[in-house]
Amino acid sequence: MSGGSNDTQPFISLRGVHKSWRAGGTRIDVLRHIDLDIRAGTSTVIVGPSGSGKSTLVHVLALLTPIDSGEYLFNGSSVYAVNRWWDVGIRQSIGIVFQDGKLIQNLTALQNVCVPVSHRGIWPRQQKKLAKRALAQVGLLDRLDSYPNQLSGGELIRCAIARALVTEPVLILADEPTGTLDSETGSTISDLLFGVVKEQRTLVVVSHNPLLAERADRVVSIRDGILDEV
Repeated sequence: MSGGSNDTQPFISLRGVHKSWRAGGTRIDVLRHIDLDIRAGTSTVIVGPSGSGKSTLVHVLALLTPIDSGEYLFNGSSVYAVNRWWDVGIRQSIGIVFQDGKLIQNLTALQNVCVPVSHRGIWPRQQKKLAKRALAQVGLLDRLDSYPNQLSGGELIRCAIARALVTEPVLILADEPTGTLDSETGSTISDLLFGVVKEQRTLVVVSHNPLLAERADRVVSIRDGILDEV
């Protein structure tokens, strides 16, 4: 599987993307006319201080947050076709890893990883096969029946990575995946992201961790909603 782009156009392209929130009667500009091109098969780390707009940018890329204005192109196609509503097919091509994993507490690791494929008309046996394969990629085959409260911090993130991988997405987004981990566990997660995940995929990571930035093909910085190259 490849990123699906070619050498003449970016795989991901943001043009003049603006996003604001309203707090009472005040409008807060979070992203200010962002221009960003990401090539297929590359890794990009987004750095910046707290409150700079990093997580909002990842949520925009993940189609979890609509934009106010601007354009988002995914492999040459406009994401927002009608009334700024995103294309379902594009959304299914994206895997997301959140800082705290965001696993469902009453489901086992295997069941959590099955969730993204459970509504795609796939037989339950095949769902489990795909989930086990993804869990094997992150070294959690021995934790299939464990619940989130039985997993360590590193195992939670590994399970979240497996859940992001199970649909074989072309883009993986990770929001502070090592933010709550010790250095040794964070190094393991870094190895997974830049090994298993980046292999034939496009990777975008938000992180304060300099080790992740050092391993990326590209680092961009965001401050006060404005993006700059590093």
